[in-house]
Amino acid sequence: MKNRKKLRYIVVKEKGYLWNYYYDNMDFANYPYSYYLFVPEENQRLKVRVYFTRYAPNMNIDVYTAEGTPCLYKGEPCVLNLCRPYFAGQMIEYVFANRCHASDLGELEIRDGDAILEAMGYMDFYAR
Repeated sequence: MKNRKKLRYIVVKEKGYLWNYYYDNMDFANYPYSYYLFVPEENQRLKVRVYFTRYAPNMNIDVYTAEGTPCLYKGEPCVLNLCRPYFAGQMIEYVFANRCHASDLGELEIRDGDAILEAMGYMDFYAR
């Protein structure tokens, strides 16, 4: 995928964040290991990583930016794609409301990203 190192920009609840979703499809020992990186625009001394170990990205020949993993969202069928800004915005809103504050400092690792997805209402997003 192109621009995997470049952080993207998003506004969530009138605050700016830099973000990207990372995975290594060649890391077979840890697959499906992936994570979000979030950096508040106003406090770039905070880096928040949200790790996923059960969410299995569908990484077929660079089409992942258009497709995703079928699942249920609050009981309704949907396609979960963590590369898309919509899902990043949802995760940012949840993480900064429940797990940390934009004024924190340092690097924060949140290791239960799959549980956060479930708390947000996503279910059955495992590899099929």
